[in-house]
Amino acid sequence: MDMDTVREFLPSGEKGYLPYYLFVVSVVSIGNALQNYATLHYTRRIYNGRFVPNHSLPPATERYNPEDSTSIVKPASSAGKDSEKAKDQVSPLAARLFGTYTFVAGLIRFYACYQLENPAMYQLAVWTYVVAAVHFTTEMLAFKTVRFSGPQIFPFMAAYGGTIWMLLQYKHYVQ
Repeated sequence: MDMDTVREFLPSGEKGYLPYYLFVVSVVSIGNALQNYATLHYTRRIYNGRFVPNHSLPPATERYNPEDSTSIVKPASSAGKDSEKAKDQVSPLAARLFGTYTFVAGLIRFYACYQLENPAMYQLAVWTYVVAAVHFTTEMLAFKTVRFSGPQIFPFMAAYGGTIWMLLQYKHYVQ
């Protein structure tokens, strides 16, 4: 396969580098999605919060089951008595759900990189970045499953970078 064949497959960069960015991020997203089905290792590197059971939930009643609460676990303190029992929240189900979202986002970005003049495709691609940015930010600030360091930097940069770049370039690409 020569370089001309590769260039034919790539999106047009006549108006700038955004199509290439979308292409690369879509390929990385799809690869990341597939690895979520194969192993929990890389997902645990992103979602690295440690949690313990939340014993302060009210007891079960006829209308309330503490096992159904989204607060069933709480962040473990690093020096607390429960810290040795702390576990992450990454399960095979959580990884597959995250992988499925990431795969769909990657597909949308892939299609968008070839159709940036289409307002609907452009806007859908922007929304994939906005949703990712909100997700990672709330996981860091509200749910404490993500720390902003090391492996977490790439998803934040891709989400915020993609959002900002695409919002700034909307009128340049969409006619």
